[in-house]
This record gives sequence, structure tokens and C-alpha cells, in this order.
Amino acid sequence: MDQANGRFYEDIRNALRDGRTDEAIASLEAWLGSRPDDEIGLSLYGSALMRAGRGDEAVGIFERATRAHPGSFGAFGDLGFTLANLGRADAAIPVFEQAVTLRPGFYQGWAMLSRLRYESGDISGASDALEQAGRCDPFDREFTAIQAAMRGERFGEAERISRGLLQQLPGYPRAAYVLAHLASKVGAFEEAARILTQALRYFPADVNLRSALVTAREESGDYAGGLDIAKTIVELRPGLAASWLILGRVHGHCGHYEDCLANYDKAMTLAGGKVTEIGNMELLRGHILKILGRHDEGIAAYRASANIVEGNGAAWWGLADMKTFRFTDEDVEAMRKIADDESVKAEQRTQAAFALGKAFEDRQEVDVSFGWYAKGNALRTNVDFDAQTNHGGIQSIKAAYTPETLATQANPIPDGPTPIFIVGLPRSGSTLVEQILASHSAIEGTMELPNLPNVVRRITIDGGRRKLDYPVSMASFSASELAAYGQAFLDETAMYRTDKPYFIDKLPTNFDKVGLIHMILPQAIVIDARRHPLDCGFSCFKQHFAAGHPFSYDLGHIGAYYNAYLEMMDHWDAVLPGKVFLAQYERVVDDTEGAVRALLAHCGVGFEPECLRFFENARPVRTASSEQVRQPIYRKGVGYWKNFDAQLAPLRAALGDATLARFADLPGQPTR
Repeated sequence: MDQANGRFYEDIRNALRDGRTDEAIASLEAWLGSRPDDEIGLSLYGSALMRAGRGDEAVGIFERATRAHPGSFGAFGDLGFTLANLGRADAAIPVFEQAVTLRPGFYQGWAMLSRLRYESGDISGASDALEQAGRCDPFDREFTAIQAAMRGERFGEAERISRGLLQQLPGYPRAAYVLAHLASKVGAFEEAARILTQALRYFPADVNLRSALVTAREESGDYAGGLDIAKTIVELRPGLAASWLILGRVHGHCGHYEDCLANYDKAMTLAGGKVTEIGNMELLRGHILKILGRHDEGIAAYRASANIVEGNGAAWWGLADMKTFRFTDEDVEAMRKIADDESVKAEQRTQAAFALGKAFEDRQEVDVSFGWYAKGNALRTNVDFDAQTNHGGIQSIKAAYTPETLATQANPIPDGPTPIFIVGLPRSGSTLVEQILASHSAIEGTMELPNLPNVVRRITIDGGRRKLDYPVSMASFSASELAAYGQAFLDETAMYRTDKPYFIDKLPTNFDKVGLIHMILPQAIVIDARRHPLDCGFSCFKQHFAAGHPFSYDLGHIGAYYNAYLEMMDHWDAVLPGKVFLAQYERVVDDTEGAVRALLAHCGVGFEPECLRFFENARPVRTASSEQVRQPIYRKGVGYWKNFDAQLAPLRAALGDATLARFADLPGQPTR
């Protein structure tokens, strides 16, 4: 290119940039009059015509360029992008195919070809084109810099580079993925989803973007949205076990356990000879079979997982968590090897130790059992709990939810079925209360729903815009704003319900959100499932929780947490008298019919004898008590703590005499 030509092209580009399109077109027409096959001139002319809204003419010019320069990938690229922008995808696809044939390293060409094939329904072809694009990514150097910044926790630098890349190439997957990850790190899951959704407009066949979007949807509580995306992943990669595992996981979050199991089974068929993957899938299958009440199949799956995957403490704990399962001497020896082997991951060792605690507890070897429980808890070094910080949080909630603040409630009352919140501590009998209620014809049993904590997260974000932290921000919301939050909760939980007038949300840790419930869902019913602190505390101590209960791995922490819970519930009783119905586990066991009748009366529904035969209810149960609530009421859980009386001294000390005195008159408790 000589200097005069270069100046001309630059002048045309400046004119187009400044909006002097007509001037540019006139100059180009004159230029091409003497140089009809000038490739750069034709490219600029077609672009100018497009800017002027003369799309068909632009197509003609670009077609002319491809005839004049049949070996130019750029000419075919210009034509392809123009056809695509005009909505003529069928014509654009073969043009891009020619462009990438001429230049296999044409990243933007492969990317657009992938997008057009996807939009035309050619999912396999879209995936193939995207794979080819990945092989000629022009931004490898920039992405290496992003990775270095992320490793060095220079997140601002990583964000800056990523945003720059997205300006150069809208939707660029690697940059979008990083920005979404950074958004998720600060709890901005909706923003992460927005970033990923925007990127998928340009790269719809990108499975990594879709997988990240599934996670963002799950983290924001939008499981229905996550399910649709997971289904698309299966369409894109039907031959990969990982695709079916993602779909199965989301089905599980949605409460579609049969579909979840079917997806895991499909993944098993695609695993080939990958032994470890098969063993891990058997573990997942065991969890779902347990929820579905398919006891023997669940045991078989857990055993298969334990036999296949070396050092698999999770499978042994799965068996222990069946509660009614009993271990053999050979099982004990296998678990002991895992728990004592310091080369095994701590996560697996701790689960093996918990399972050993259960094995020896069943054999009534108290000292040995407690020793293994203590070891399992001690191995949870990744758990961070501070009793003082937790108590400070309770104090802030008490200070914020005053009678004056609580006087403002949602108006209009959110439209939908009446929610019944069962709150309290884990291992307090909440699953029993849920199973009793879910056996009533008017009440829908769901599971421990994540939706209310997600409402709190959104309220926290909205309050932050007003420079107010949660829960202080609750006093700033109007009745209509509160109604919107309540309606969002009802709308987002619809996927778990049928058409019954009541439904249950049994997330125990919602006990600190009773004031929130009162304000955004005035019609809601709240039940406090409570159990003697020594029985409840010891039951927490010997339960391996995958996540969510960091207080449960130390007896002193358990006692402090229980006291904070009591303080919180006492506050609700003081500022919202009669709002919370106390379902004391020991009294439910002692006089089941009387307790059930009182419980149903509080909910405003009539007595049904099926509620006394709750153990016949075949509904899926997702908690650690799933096996126990499929049996009639039994009393051995009342006062069970006394079998470990000496070992529980730290728990008793943390609770204090005043707390223990509150439970002294419960049925089945020893006289001290």
C-alpha cells in the first residue's frame, strides 16, 4: 500500500467515525470508479453503505469483493458479518465457512459461525466451530496476564484487563467468565448472571459460560432458570458425563429427585472405564436414593462407592447417615484405615471418623464412640466460628427489629399459598414436625428452601444503596416494597409446590428471620422446633454437616449457639407475642396426638388422622432424619444425652445452669 492510498483510507475511516457517511460514500464511489477491484476500498464502501442503512447494496458490494478476491478471507468475512447483521443467517453460514477455510486462524469467523449454527439449530456444528475458535484465540497473552493478576489477588487489574477485552470483542468468553467470578466473590450473583447471559448472546455454544451461569443461578436461588440452562448444556454436550451431572444436580436442587437420579444414571453410562468417576457418581446416587427412601438401593450405591474409590470417607458417612444401618467388623477396619491415614484428605478422614463414631455408638461403646466423634470434629480445621461475633449478630437483629419497625408490614399482602416456616436448630425434631404437617391434605411439604436467605441478600444490596446495613435497613422500606419482597419469595418458591393452600419451608437457620417473615409475609405461620439442649447439642456434635453449621464442631460453640438461639426466640416472643408456635420435641413424643392437634390448630387446618401416620408418607425427605421419620414415633431420642453424660461436660458448662433449668420439667429428662 503506497502512502497516498493509506492517507485516503484513513480519511474515509475518520469520516465514518465522525458521522460524515454521505461524504465517505461519495469519495469511495469516485475512488472505485478508477479502481473497481480495490479490496480495501470495497470493504470501506460496503461498511459505509451499511451505516447509511443501505444493507442490500452493501451485500452487493461485498459479493463483488469476494468475486474479485476469491482467496481473501477478509472479503468473505465482511460479507458474512453483513448478512448476519441483516438477519440472513442461512446465507451467512456458508460464507463464514468459506472464510475460515481460507484462514483457519480467523477467530471472529469461527465465533460467528458457531453463533449462527447454534441459532439455526445445528448444535453439534456450533460446538465444533467454537472448539476451532478456541484453538486460535487471539488474546492468549492478555488472558495469561489476567490469570497472573487473579493468582496475585490483584482483582482490580484482572477486572480492568477483562473489561478491555470485552470492548474489543463483545462477549469474549474468558473475560466474561472472570468478571462473573469476581462478581460472585462479593455475592453479586445477579450481576454475574447478567454478565454471563450477555456473553452467551455472542457465544451461545460455550459450555463453560453456561456452566458458570447455572452456578450463578443456583447461588441466587433461581433454580428454575438454572434448570433451563443445564438442559441446554446436555444438548450441547450429550456425550459427556459431566453434562448430565450438572443437569442432575440442578434437578436435585429443584426437588426433582427421580429426574436427578435418572440423570446420574445416564452419567454412569457415559463414564466408560473411569473408575474414580463411577465411584463418585455412586456416592451421588446414594444421596438421592436415601432421600427417596429407597433404603437397600442407597446402601448398595454407598457400598459400591466405598469399594471403588480409595480413601472414600464420604461413602462410609453416607452409610452411617442412614441412621438405621449397622457396620460390620470389616467395615470398621476399613474406616479406621482412612481416618488414621494422614495422607488422605482431611475431608475424607473426618467423615470416616464420624462414621466410626456411629459404628461404636451402635455397639454402645460410649468412650470409643465419643472419641471418634471428637476426632471427626477436630479434623474440621477449615471451620471458622466465633461465638462472640455470632452473639453480636443476634444483638444487632434484636436492636433492629423493634415494635416500631415491625409495625410496618407488606401491603398488599403477597398473593399465593400460606408459607409455614419451621425454624430452630438442626437435629431438633424439625423434620418430624415437617413430616407430620406434610401428611395433611392441605399442606405441601417441600424441603429446606434457600429462598428466604436470598431475599435477605437482595434486601442487603438494596439497603446498601441507601447507605444502610441489614437489618437496620428494614425500617426504611415501605409497605409496598416489603410486599414486593414477599411476593418474590412466593413466586420463586412456586417451583416446589403444587396447588395446596399451605406449604412448608423447613430451613432451621431462618430462626433469626422471624421479624423479616412478619414484615414481608404477614400471613406466614412460624413454628419453632425445639429440643432439649443436651440432646440437640450432642446430636449436632455427632452429625457431619457438609456445610452451613460451623458452630457444630465444638461442644462449647454448640452451647453458645444454643443460648444465642434461645435469646433470639425470646426476643420474638416479646415483640411478636403469639407469632411463633413452640413445638417441643419431647412433648410431641410424649403426647403425639395432643401435640399434633395443637400444631394443626395453630396452622388453621382441621385434624386429619394421616398426620399421626406420618411414617407412611412416601414423600422425599432430604435431611439427616430421613430414615427416622419413616418409622413410628420412638422415645429413645429423649434424654439420650445421659448415655454420654461425662463426655458432655463442656456442653453443659457452655449452656449454663439457667438454660438447663428451662428444660428440667420436660418428659423423659433425668432428675439432677
